[in-house]
Amino acid sequence: MWRSAGLAGALGLEIALDLVIGGGAGYFLDRKLNTHWIMYLGLFFGLGAAVKALMRVTKAYKRAVAEEDRIGDKTGDTTKGGDAGAN
Repeated sequence: MWRSAGLAGALGLEIALDLVIGGGAGYFLDRKLNTHWIMYLGLFFGLGAAVKALMRVTKAYKRAVAEEDRIGDKTGDTTKGGDAGAN
């Protein structure tokens, strides 16, 4: 559970960095080559990297939840997070 929470927490930073790096590289190339469209291309690639990161974290989270469910089924825990000792 903590591993998936860590992955989700790092996702926001990763998305922001993807967009900043893509846009920054495009801006730099725009100034260097005296164009006005490369920054948009960089932002597009940064957005693509952000979507890929989101898909990766979603897949890892689903895998972790499935693993927790599988382990719970093996131990006979049917409370799904409830208090097993309560009457």
